[in-house]
Amino acid sequence: MPAMLQPRTEHGATDQQPVLRLLSWNGLLAMGDGLAVRAGWAGQDRAVSWLLSARPSAVPGARRMTAVRLAAWGLHEQAETADLLVGALVANALRNAGTRIRLSLWVEDGLLRCEVEDDSPVPAAVARCLAAAQRAGHDPVLARLACCWGVAGKVVWFELVTGERSCEQHA
Repeated sequence: MPAMLQPRTEHGATDQQPVLRLLSWNGLLAMGDGLAVRAGWAGQDRAVSWLLSARPSAVPGARRMTAVRLAAWGLHEQAETADLLVGALVANALRNAGTRIRLSLWVEDGLLRCEVEDDSPVPAAVARCLAAAQRAGHDPVLARLACCWGVAGKVVWFELVTGERSCEQHA
């Protein structure tokens, strides 16, 4: 048994030493991005992209990275909505594709744009489901919260207004 997992005896008592928990790849990405932003390395970048592994940790990792990045960009008003939408899109991509996922964010012309794309060789199931829901007149969470959203091939995207711009100006 490794030394860090062996029971330790002190004065006749047996204790378990704390177990070291290793971060997942997604957790390391989130932590790394947070460190980069706090160190000032990424605050000026207005675009970022991450490749997430196909594990359940992709959802909280994507949400953490999005929150940290939006805070660095000063987009506090969009953080809650972006958190909800990024979490939903990454979870759907994970559930339907089960492959690596690319999450991209950038700010341009008063809009925050987010794109989620799966690494599956088959057409995006999430994209098909969202497009079918839209054609059927259903109101997905994207339609309620995003300024605009859409599906382009295997990419599901949404935009949020970041400044003085209104949705009508973008349409």
